[in-house]
Amino acid sequence: MSDRAISNQALLDFSNRKLLSPVPKKLYESAKVYFSKKELDLLQTAYNIAFEAHKDQFRKEGSAYITHPVAVASILIELHLDIQTVCAGLMHDVLEDSFIQKSYLEKLFGKEMVAIVDGVSNLNKLDFVNIEERNANNLQKMALAMSKDIRVIIVKLCDRLHNMRTIEFLPREKQITKSIETLELYGPIAIRIGMQNIRSELEDLAFKCIHPMRARMLESAVKQSVGGRKRIISKLRKQFKYHLKNNDIVATAKGRQKSLYSIYKKIKNKKKPFSQLLDVYAFRVIVNSVDDAYRALGVIHNLHKPIGNRFKDYIAIPKTNGYQAIHTSLIALDGIPIEVQIQTKSMELIALNGISAHWSYKTKDSVSSELIGAKKWIESFTKLNEVSVDSHEFVESIKTDLVYDEVYVFTPTGKIVNLKSGSTPIDFAYELHTELGNKAIGCKVNRKYAPLNIRLENGQSIEIITSKNNEVSPDWLNFVATSKARSSIRFALRKQKISQARKAGKLLLENELKRGGATLDQYRGTRMSRILEMIGVKSLNELLTDLGSGKKTGALVAERFLSGLKLKKNKNPQVKAMVLSDHQIEGVSVIYAKCCMPIHGDPITAHSDTDRGIVIHHSRCRQVAPHRSHNLSARYFPVMWGSDSKELHYKGHVKIHAEDKPGILADIASVFTKSNLNIVNIQSRDIDAMIIEFVVEVEVLNADSINQLMVKLRSLRFVTSCSRIVNDAKTKNEKTNFYK
Repeated sequence: MSDRAISNQALLDFSNRKLLSPVPKKLYESAKVYFSKKELDLLQTAYNIAFEAHKDQFRKEGSAYITHPVAVASILIELHLDIQTVCAGLMHDVLEDSFIQKSYLEKLFGKEMVAIVDGVSNLNKLDFVNIEERNANNLQKMALAMSKDIRVIIVKLCDRLHNMRTIEFLPREKQITKSIETLELYGPIAIRIGMQNIRSELEDLAFKCIHPMRARMLESAVKQSVGGRKRIISKLRKQFKYHLKNNDIVATAKGRQKSLYSIYKKIKNKKKPFSQLLDVYAFRVIVNSVDDAYRALGVIHNLHKPIGNRFKDYIAIPKTNGYQAIHTSLIALDGIPIEVQIQTKSMELIALNGISAHWSYKTKDSVSSELIGAKKWIESFTKLNEVSVDSHEFVESIKTDLVYDEVYVFTPTGKIVNLKSGSTPIDFAYELHTELGNKAIGCKVNRKYAPLNIRLENGQSIEIITSKNNEVSPDWLNFVATSKARSSIRFALRKQKISQARKAGKLLLENELKRGGATLDQYRGTRMSRILEMIGVKSLNELLTDLGSGKKTGALVAERFLSGLKLKKNKNPQVKAMVLSDHQIEGVSVIYAKCCMPIHGDPITAHSDTDRGIVIHHSRCRQVAPHRSHNLSARYFPVMWGSDSKELHYKGHVKIHAEDKPGILADIASVFTKSNLNIVNIQSRDIDAMIIEFVVEVEVLNADSINQLMVKLRSLRFVTSCSRIVNDAKTKNEKTNFYK
């Protein structure tokens, strides 16, 4: 960075458009093709500022630093970006490398353009190596800058492109770091906003830097392949033109070679040799209209046999980045497979330059509808930021959505929904609306009931079944594919946790108050306000949440409440046991401790756990043993089984010792089958040379059913013992890692 200040006189000269140095001729000639005289004057002013800011600075290869912003501006002009973006490209390092103030630039160019410069300057300070560990917060800032103005990332991509073109002058270690960063971040971002040309060049440059030998070998193989087929390629091009013209279709047939890096990825991912790749060389047929595109497809399919399952219509269903084309693969002359892409002229422009092909800021309605998908993706950063609890979660979401294959499905009304390949009905529900996802309890795929974790396929019709009382399941995180669904689920779970903590806190407080002969209903108005003020909380809900999450102790809080009524805590309280029905205690969902695996009918005790909520233990469990007295501690309270409204299953562990004989496992399994009980898991180990131990996790309805099961198992000829594993004093020496 320069440590010299630019004088006020120099700044005045800029504002009066006094030429310190003329704009380079090549840049000026390119700019005047579509810029007005007024815009060219603005370009000159921007160049003057950049020239002065970087006057004494040089790049690693020895050239004047000004050559870099000029190169960036030239790339932006090639993309036909607006004057503000081009000026921002010229001055993208000015704020970082000089003492020119933003306020001065705003007077000359306006706040909008300076915001782009400032956004790019902030990105230049970021280091994306080990994003998840060290600089997640920085990437979060970058993504949010993109969401405010897409031109920030367009300028940054052009900046990165020129730096990659001159990367050989950097130390080798830095070359590798920058190249990896380019492949992992900037290339995928270029894909998502549809800038195919920039993406291809970025990836190829990075690939050649990281794997120079592989790149040279692959480049040689591609040249040989294409060179060996020159006659066939030329013949096909002439054939396409001739037959399209005979069918009154005005078209241009172009050859297109796949980028080196995309070929390398296919070889690596598909584990196929280079010779087996179908689309190393492709044809792009450019027509005047969508109608001509489909007519051209018919002509081409009539000439050469299409390859099954290789046809994709991205015109009818565009990609989320705005890309449109018809893709088909053919068996051409001499049995050579080729890929053909059919597009209109506007589709080709979008395919090459993406969102930059439309992004003119002269009118507010300048962005075409084809890029709504890309804009939605960028705008989603703001929403992700709102529901993400930290920057690491935010980064995970962005990186998940950078590059993926797509699948399209339909709503019951026929609306097309594009999703990430591998998405489930839950992803579909959250894509439509967050509340639809939160309330989902089931789905129909093609009007037939299907599980919520089914992988969706192209063309399916999806209907989501909802319930007002449904709660989001943590298990959904194990199979959803989109970042929107994952972030929304996590956000809902956090809210549910607060709700569950509040309910658990109410149970704890009411339980403690009962010991003193009081109820929560006795505390209203000023009495409640006074007690809450003494405790140091703003509301009763806050207090209950703190109690349920373990931030405050129920016994101490109850003392404050009881003192308000001038009541003392009963030394020998008779606390009535709460009722457990349908896996809930007074509306609070419970979980069953894995240490003792209580089953309906067992003597049980409830524990209010800080992290997990209400946990049900077997009363003989060692964790409960220290609190087994009549007067249970604040976080342990008695509970009894109630009746379930429907048939519910519970899990238990049975330990079996048997003689190690052929077929013994089959004999044991048959007992479970005849008892209509489901084996969840089974593990075995040798006790000695004669005895083998089986530990079986089984689903049962109640304690009676597991007791009957053990009676049947004991009756087997080779079974020496059978017992249930309950983590109590009798089984304290047992190894319990198998059921954790």
